Amino acid sequence: MNTIFYCRINNRFILGLLLLCMIGYGQEPVFAINSLKSSNNHLKYFGFAGVDCGLRDPHIGSGKTDFADELSGFANIGQMCVYSPKDSIGKRVALFHHYGLKAVLDVEALLFDRKSVTTRSRTELTLRLDAEKRWSAFANLNKAALVPKYLAAIYIADEPAWNNMSLADFKRALKIVKKSLPDIPTMSIEAWKAIDHIMVPKELDWIGFDRYDSVDPAHDQKWLADLKAVTSARTRHGQKIVIVASTQWLPYYQKDANVRPEDMGRIAESYYHVAESQPGVIALVGYLWPGGLDGPSQLGARDLPRNVQQILRKIGEQIILKR
Repeated sequence: MNTIFYCRINNRFILGLLLLCMIGYGQEPVFAINSLKSSNNHLKYFGFAGVDCGLRDPHIGSGKTDFADELSGFANIGQMCVYSPKDSIGKRVALFHHYGLKAVLDVEALLFDRKSVTTRSRTELTLRLDAEKRWSAFANLNKAALVPKYLAAIYIADEPAWNNMSLADFKRALKIVKKSLPDIPTMSIEAWKAIDHIMVPKELDWIGFDRYDSVDPAHDQKWLADLKAVTSARTRHGQKIVIVASTQWLPYYQKDANVRPEDMGRIAESYYHVAESQPGVIALVGYLWPGGLDGPSQLGARDLPRNVQQILRKIGEQIILKR
């Protein structure tokens, strides 16, 4: 299943090394919740992946797949996925709107085929031969829903360079979407392992990257180097940066680096500090809201302890409630 910021954790030792380095340099958790504040207006959006993508959280024991109601009051964007040109999203975006959210609409499945290959990512994304026809059918069906009132961005494809997409296919997909929706930003997130090959066509409006195993991105030189590389890769004025924050927890976090679920709050604060301090950043997006996508023991943000929930809410309020 395609989701933005699809988690691929191949080097478990990274987290432990980062933690050891930070302890060695005497770095403590970055902020206390009461100190969270923002002096800039560039950071406009806060939300999560997996909000309405057909995902079921195994930790709640229900068939719930739309979590928009749980974000009311502290988030203003959420990932919404579509998989077929026949998907009607009018009621879905209206529900998001009711809870104060705009959709980051993931349309990769409409435009691209995924196939298995022998590269490191084991995936190749290629533009469908009928991509324009599929997009046109979807756009015509959902004309009233595909407007800035309901959409924050169109998520074109997940980790295009990592997933062996050609630049020509990426550009073509962007042009197909931009032709019918010129006023909706286009967006993509790249994997950190493919930063050296990142593609940022002029038709792309928002760009980010995912490197999840950092206990303090604000002081993590590898994470900051990736951010600098992505920022430098922009090809025109006005292209914005999306910060992808790790708001999940997996058992190896504690096994390898003694990071408990309750420790994820200080990590979220560190991501917020970077997002708030960088003028080109427009959105802070947590991977992810429901748990269980990358394994039955994975906790999503909604499953984390109360102290972490309070920090995430405080971060979101600081971003969306425009002091």
